Amino acid sequence: MRLLLAALLTSLSFGSAQAALNTDGLPADAVAIVGVDIATLRASKVGQALEKLASLKAQDLEASRKLNEQLGIDSKQDLHDLVVGIYPGPDGKVAEKNAAGVVLIRGKFLPARINAFGQSHGVPAKTVGKHQAWEASAFIEKLSGEKPKDNAQGAYLVAHSEKLVVIASGECLDRALDAADRGEKSARFPAAVATRFAAAPQGWFYLYADATKMKNTKEDAGAEDLSLVLGESATDLQLATAAGFVSAEKASAMRKQLKGLQAFAMIGLSDDDGKTPSQKEDQALLSELVQKIRIGGDGKQVTLDLDFPADKAVRAIAKVVEKSQKGPAAPAAK
Repeated sequence: MRLLLAALLTSLSFGSAQAALNTDGLPADAVAIVGVDIATLRASKVGQALEKLASLKAQDLEASRKLNEQLGIDSKQDLHDLVVGIYPGPDGKVAEKNAAGVVLIRGKFLPARINAFGQSHGVPAKTVGKHQAWEASAFIEKLSGEKPKDNAQGAYLVAHSEKLVVIASGECLDRALDAADRGEKSARFPAAVATRFAAAPQGWFYLYADATKMKNTKEDAGAEDLSLVLGESATDLQLATAAGFVSAEKASAMRKQLKGLQAFAMIGLSDDDGKTPSQKEDQALLSELVQKIRIGGDGKQVTLDLDFPADKAVRAIAKVVEKSQKGPAAPAAK
C-alpha cells in the first residue's frame, strides 16, 4: 500500500525476458527498469516483518485507510506488482533533470471511482485518447493531505483499466498509454540478464540498468550493464547481482577491488573493543553478513551473491528501521 503512494511520489545478443519481472505494457527503450512483486514481498518473511514494525505500522494503516475510503483499494489484496521504466532525455542520456519515467501498478482497481475522486476534488486533468489523465502532484496532495516532492511535478496519473494504473512524466504520457493500450510485450533484456531473472521465481525486487546511458557513470570503470534480484528461498534472503564490462581486464580489476573492500570490512568488524553487548551483537551480525558475500564471475562478468538466513536478515532490517526512526541523541547534561 505504501508502494502505491511511493510510486505516485516518485515517479549484444538479446532475448525476451521470461521471468517473474513483468514489463508488459511498458514502453520500449527504457534504460533502467525497477520491478517490485508486491504480492510476493508481502508473503515473504522480510515483508511480513516490515508490516509488524510498530514504527511503520501506523503510517501503513493511515495510508491503507485513505486508499480504501477514497479510491476503493484494499491495500492487502488489490496491489499486485509495480514496475518503473526510466527513459533518456533528448541527448540520449539519463540525468537528474532530463530523464523521464513511467510507472505501471498492476492489481484490482475501480477506474470510475478513481476518476470521480479526481473530478470531485478539482484535480486538473486532460484527455489523452480515451483516457482521463490527472495531474499526479495535485491528485497525491488531495489523497494524502501532504504536498508531494518536486519529482511529481509534470507527471500524470491514469486509471487505465480495472487491472492497471499508469503514472507517467508528461513527455512520456502518450507513449505510455499507447504501450498499455496495445499491451506492448515485455522489454528485451540481454540474454544473461533474462536468464538470471528467470532463475529467481521467488524474487520480489528486480533492477536492470544500461550503464552506458547513465550520465554520472564513471567511464573508466567500463561498466555496460547492471542487474540485481532480491528475494527469498525457504530459509534465506537471497541477493544476486551481476555487472557486464567492456573488457575482461575491467571486470578482473573490479573483482579484485570488491574482494579488497570485503577483506577491509572484515578487519574493521573484528574490532569490538569498547562496544556494548548490544553493539557487539549488531557487529557480529554484520560481520557474518559480509563474510557470506560471494564475489565471482568470469570473462567480462562480475557477480556478487548473498544467501543469508532470513530470520537474521529480518532482525538486521528491524534494527536499521528502528534506528532510522529515532531522532538525534540528546546532548549529554553538563
